[in-house]
Amino acid sequence: MLQDNRSPVAIPTPGVPSAREMEYYPDLLSQETLTFRDYLGILRSRKWWLLGTLAGVLLLTGIFCLVVTPVYRASTVIQITQDNPGPQLGDNDPLAAIRGGADLSKFQETQNRILASRALAWRLIESLNLADHPDFQEVSRQPDLTPEKRKNDLIDLFLKKLEIKPVKDSFLVEVSFLSSDQSLAQKVANALPREYVQLAIDSRSQSFVIVREWLEKQLEQMGQRLQASTRKLFDYSRKADIFVMEDLGGKDTVLFQKYVELGGLLTKAQSERLAKEAIYRQLKEKGPDASPITNHPLIAQLRQEYVAQNAKVASLARIYLPGHPEMQAENAKLQELSSRLAAEVKRLQESARADYEAASRAEKLLSEAFETHKQQLAHLQDSLIDFQMLKRDTQTTEKLYQALLARMGETTVASTMVASNVAVIDPADLPVEPHFPKTLLFLALAGVIGLGGGIGAAFLAEYLDDTLKTSEEAERICQTPILGVVPLAPGEKALPGPGLTDRLLAHLPFFRSPFPPGEPEGQADLVVVEQPRSPVSEAVRHLRTSLMLSASGQPPRTLVITSPNPREGKSTISLNLAASLALGQRRTILLDCDLRRPRLHQAFNLPSQPGLTNYLTGSAALEEIILPTPVENLWFVPAGPVPPNPAELLQSPRFRTLLAQLQQEYHHLLLDTPPVLGFSDARVVAALADGVLLVVKHQGTSRASGRLARQLFARAQAPLLGLVLNQVQPNGLGRNGHYHQGYYNLYYGDSPGETRASAGR
Repeated sequence: MLQDNRSPVAIPTPGVPSAREMEYYPDLLSQETLTFRDYLGILRSRKWWLLGTLAGVLLLTGIFCLVVTPVYRASTVIQITQDNPGPQLGDNDPLAAIRGGADLSKFQETQNRILASRALAWRLIESLNLADHPDFQEVSRQPDLTPEKRKNDLIDLFLKKLEIKPVKDSFLVEVSFLSSDQSLAQKVANALPREYVQLAIDSRSQSFVIVREWLEKQLEQMGQRLQASTRKLFDYSRKADIFVMEDLGGKDTVLFQKYVELGGLLTKAQSERLAKEAIYRQLKEKGPDASPITNHPLIAQLRQEYVAQNAKVASLARIYLPGHPEMQAENAKLQELSSRLAAEVKRLQESARADYEAASRAEKLLSEAFETHKQQLAHLQDSLIDFQMLKRDTQTTEKLYQALLARMGETTVASTMVASNVAVIDPADLPVEPHFPKTLLFLALAGVIGLGGGIGAAFLAEYLDDTLKTSEEAERICQTPILGVVPLAPGEKALPGPGLTDRLLAHLPFFRSPFPPGEPEGQADLVVVEQPRSPVSEAVRHLRTSLMLSASGQPPRTLVITSPNPREGKSTISLNLAASLALGQRRTILLDCDLRRPRLHQAFNLPSQPGLTNYLTGSAALEEIILPTPVENLWFVPAGPVPPNPAELLQSPRFRTLLAQLQQEYHHLLLDTPPVLGFSDARVVAALADGVLLVVKHQGTSRASGRLARQLFARAQAPLLGLVLNQVQPNGLGRNGHYHQGYYNLYYGDSPGETRASAGR
């Protein structure tokens, strides 16, 4: 028998770190600050996201460059200068629009628009017979197209391929044409300046013809207008009685003053009509409750008298019968007051209606008078406008006649001299390299975009991945110190579990998890016995040492080992930790308290029955369920058959008695329990133990699961001794962690005959 000299273990306050934790982990609740090295570590751990995004963008860009039809671009540079406008007549020069005027910026913009005009495009299509070219056959061969529609579609397609780029601060313009045919691009670029010059010549010739015809017609009419202008002005002034006043600006005009006075009276009448209309509508809508009635002094007085009389009648009604003379007199007085009040209200309503009708009639009369004077004033204004027009016509007719004579001569000379203001500076060459797509440029841009997108995808995956990745993060989230970091042996894979994608898809209603609850978790291995020099064995021994030092007085004897979720390696940790304690010459017994899915008996090749369930139900004795194992000083209690009520059995007094008996015979009791999230077994057993060891999976246990597991144990007042970060990838904690696979191999060297094993499956 072993004497129980256990010292009490401090019980933590639910949800709050203990004093010991805050003493040794003062930054337990602080947020982790990432450095540049941390970001590099994230990119290294998420390299496949980065490389996959980069490769995908490069692949799509390469495929696009291969399948797209190459487009060639031929360019010609032309110089367009402004003709010398020659003598002008000022703003009234009829040839200013033809010559382009003196505004250079407007001239250049006009020429650019002409180069991209539909007229010039159609001339090029006809001259080069582009309708039969393969680039334009898609439009020209469409059935059921009218000639006009076919022409518009050809012009639209041509203009899409044409580019006009003025060279800044110069008279140069770069004209380019895009086509899948190299020769066609060169041909159109070189033909466009010729057609542009020809269009300018034709347009200018046509313009001069029109101007010359217009000048000849004006000269024929100008003589007659010059002779009749004076007589016409004199006759009109006599007819309109315009002798002294020539404009409407004089305020001393009687008609104008009367118009202003009528306008003021009309505005005042409209205001009065609106005010009275508002009162009338209010009385009409609200009746006796309208404010003009309620605010009237007489009405208010009558209402007060009526209320007082009504109160008096009511008080007398309590004393006298209705036929009493005094009651009849007071009722008659009350009726009289009611009649007066109603009559006064009606009188006010009729008065308001009469005022409103009178104001409306006055407004109507003033409006009619105002409109009459307005028409007279408009007639006078029209007469003055006609007078001024005739006067100006008389003054300018002679000047215009002389100018037309001079311009007629200039137009005749200018029509025979068309200056060439267009010169081809750089004719188009046959394009060799395609303008689109630019493979190298596209690939470079795709590389930059893919790299940026890959970095973004990597950080997005890191942000969406809420699993525990470092020991510091596990301590901070779970508010519990790390007692050990158990690696995943090189060449082995971690237990299959839901990854980031599966966790995101799990929120969809149609998603079915690839890991059903009934699937077995795998076979646990005795790594510390089979491979004592492996990194896994060394990590388990480190965990054993941490446990020995985790409590004051003496090490915890009864230890519950659990995890937040399935597939996090708690059974393998239980198995190897028990073997490590036994190899240290300490009597150890391992109890498979996972009565829902027992599996530890497979590691020892021992039968699962009879076991703990049989003992707790009274169908087996204690000696029958304690089985020796191949490991010295290590005994094992299998779970037995799966009961319908595991939590009730573990909470029974018989189980407490069992633990008490085993504590007298063994140095350490290790209890492997189901996961704490979703099952109450671990918390029930933890209340009877000296401590709890929580196993969390590296990059597998979510932060919420670890935090919730910690809270559940704190609420149950179970002594949570620490965490074990399990199944750590090689160099998986290189960013901020404490485990480096390479350091261990560098110190011990690789054992050629040693087989590597995983720390949990």
